[in-house]
Amino acid sequence: MFVGKSILASFMLSTAVMVSSPEGTEISDSRINATVLVVSEKPEEAMVSGMPETSETESSQSGTKEPERGQQQETKNSMAAQDTEEPESEEEPEVSQDQEDLSEEIGSEGDEEFEVSPMTGTAMTMLSSQGGAQMLSSVIRSQNGSLVVVDGGWEADGGYLVEHIKANGGVVDAWLITHPHSDHAGALYDILKNRSDEIEINRIYYSFAPVSWYEEVSLEDVVMVRNLVEELDKLPQEKLCDSVGKGYKITVDNLQITAMNDRYQLDTDPVNNSSITYMVDTGEKKVLFLGDMSYDGGSRLGRECGDSLKADIVQMAHHGQNGVGRSIYQSIAPKICLWPTPQWLWDNDNGGGYNSGPWKTVETRGWMNEILKVDKNYCIKDGDIVLQLD
Repeated sequence: MFVGKSILASFMLSTAVMVSSPEGTEISDSRINATVLVVSEKPEEAMVSGMPETSETESSQSGTKEPERGQQQETKNSMAAQDTEEPESEEEPEVSQDQEDLSEEIGSEGDEEFEVSPMTGTAMTMLSSQGGAQMLSSVIRSQNGSLVVVDGGWEADGGYLVEHIKANGGVVDAWLITHPHSDHAGALYDILKNRSDEIEINRIYYSFAPVSWYEEVSLEDVVMVRNLVEELDKLPQEKLCDSVGKGYKITVDNLQITAMNDRYQLDTDPVNNSSITYMVDTGEKKVLFLGDMSYDGGSRLGRECGDSLKADIVQMAHHGQNGVGRSIYQSIAPKICLWPTPQWLWDNDNGGGYNSGPWKTVETRGWMNEILKVDKNYCIKDGDIVLQLD
């Protein structure tokens, strides 16, 4: 167990469950009661109260565990610019030259030794960043010990993720990729290239556009896309499912996983809006992973899915900086929000103090707190988040 570094957010959710079809279950509208224990070195309030109601706007970018204060602005600027349209601000963040340079810039602490406690029952760990940058990395354990990984984080997060997988049996039955940005797919690239003998991966699920599309819409992302595709091409074909789309279903023990959308190829925020969103249904609870879905993609997702987006737990889109619009969160109606977000982004702090940045995270927090009345919010700025789902 990580003493002073991780959150243990252990909760019991009691719901009425209604079986709607042989393909899965549906959570009824019964109110979910949550008992939560949070252990943290630096406890903080889950939400900011008194935020005004705001209109839906388009998105920016985010991060994870807070860098050292002296490095915070440099790291923040490079991360906030990656994968997004440039925010309107007096000093616009610089875009890093390529993904490999950025990965080195944020740190390479993935090879240090870690003490990792295994999960029990149906559970999920959302991992904190090892390099001080935005990322998404979750490991889900089924009732009988099978593992599902969602994204994985940066290359610098690869070693930490591997230790969690090894502590829970060392075999990943399903690896789900939302989109090929370095803060989501870099760890998988690192593992395939440098650590393939440490764990076993049975199948990888994704939907990428041709490399030529990324060259057209987002040159800064091409290096990671090419590198990852090169490593995937080395795997046996039976380990790959590269055609995930709306309605695609994956069963891992008691986990029923559904892809909620086809890959969108939109003109606005194109790579983020190409995220595949996944609903993980344990039979008791539903967890929705939105990846980096942005405003226009989220609007389309809402039109296509409607009430089927309802979930008990949601991973905040685009690291919580209102990636999707407020109406989408209203459709999801979550009881618990998971924020893959660093301290500075949680505070929308560009170096000038609280809410001084362009990322609108505080605005999104206001939606969830004041309008949706969500009072269970867990953020990886405090460390790993562990949820017991049974």
